[in-house]
Amino acid sequence: MAQPLHNLVKKDTPWKWMEKEQEAFQGLKDAITNALVLAHADPAKPYFLEANTSGAALGSILSQQQEDGCLHPLNFLSKSFQGAEQNYNTHNKELLAIIQLFEYWCIFLEGTLHPVMVFTDHCNLEYWKESWTFNCCHARWHCLLAGYNFQIVYCPGKQSSKPNALSQQSNHTDIPPAAQTMLLEPVFANVALVMPKKELQCQIEASLDQVL
Repeated sequence: MAQPLHNLVKKDTPWKWMEKEQEAFQGLKDAITNALVLAHADPAKPYFLEANTSGAALGSILSQQQEDGCLHPLNFLSKSFQGAEQNYNTHNKELLAIIQLFEYWCIFLEGTLHPVMVFTDHCNLEYWKESWTFNCCHARWHCLLAGYNFQIVYCPGKQSSKPNALSQQSNHTDIPPAAQTMLLEPVFANVALVMPKKELQCQIEASLDQVL
């Protein structure tokens, strides 16, 4: 919903407030003023986290069981994958989604009395049940997950309609992968700047002598 407004503040983007920006702004105001009341979190109760990923985004709902015996949402999230995240394969993207949700709702989910029940179509997550040699990114994920008390529960896609709708909003698919630079200009040192001129000249002459 807010994507047209986010696009306005991107680097090197001219400021143009057109009809679609006005519609997004009005839509946000309506959503805030007319949204259903979310439940308040109770640290003594278990948390339920419904998660779903699409190729471009993740969607999730954080809930707790209330007095009527039903799950009521505490908060929800619809978020596009950024930069290199869009290029991750499925099992990496599924795990990244859970990690980002734990980080986003860490105020609720760190140090819980009960395991956080994570509902997801975890077929792709079963890849991580095997032993692997972690790269730097995976090692960081492993350390982060160690700080949370959680269990992953299989939930078929057809039963995940709410997080599925959040992950597949049409505005997420409009974001092309950003161009990335592997080695930035400051990485390349100018030898003439870091080495005295006389020493540099001696090295050049020594190299020429070896060639001759």
